[in-house]
Amino acid sequence: MAKIILTGSVGRGGVNAERDVKAVQAKLNEIEAICREVTPVCDDEMVDSIMRFQRTFLVKPDGLINVQGMTITLLNNWSIKSVSAGVDLRGNLQKAWDLVNPLLPAGSYCSSGYRSAEDQRRILHKFFSNTYKAQIVAKYGAKEWQDAWDNKTTKEARILEMVRGVGQAIATPGKSMHQQGKAVDIGGPDDDQQVKIVKMVAKANPALLSGVVIKERNGCVHFEIR
Repeated sequence: MAKIILTGSVGRGGVNAERDVKAVQAKLNEIEAICREVTPVCDDEMVDSIMRFQRTFLVKPDGLINVQGMTITLLNNWSIKSVSAGVDLRGNLQKAWDLVNPLLPAGSYCSSGYRSAEDQRRILHKFFSNTYKAQIVAKYGAKEWQDAWDNKTTKEARILEMVRGVGQAIATPGKSMHQQGKAVDIGGPDDDQQVKIVKMVAKANPALLSGVVIKERNGCVHFEIR
């Protein structure tokens, strides 16, 4: 569906121009997967649909869509985003992703969910030996980098310290919220907007999302659930 450009507000107490009402109704029908007839009238049923949509990201939904407000932005964003191959969204991770997913900006995707301690260790080693090797060597020296890498089994704490030292947040293998089945990572091109949206969803859904949202140096947005 084409992007909705409103000429006036829609919903409870809105201007409710016929073209705007019909465009919003059609989008809400798509989101709710129903075949309700699209009409030019904003009635109680439509206001209820707006409220249901708003409850996913607003603590106090008002049933009104303003021309340049967050509701119309998220209606226009709404689409099902992909999950990378092999991502494990066990337990409430799937529920949390399903809540956040369609509101995220285009190009977003789920890059990680549950992972084992060994999965976490592989990520740590990739950061150390590849992704941030140049920065780590520049900061700590080639000799210290090589010594840590040659003794990675016994010097994991030092490897972790050096990766964190160049600005990449990462948990200790075995202690990550990912290993507890409590964290999701989002990839994509617009991490600032991703952070903003996830924080809104977390505030509106405190029983599920903890409110911890972190923009990581590697371009991912990490968020946690309860």
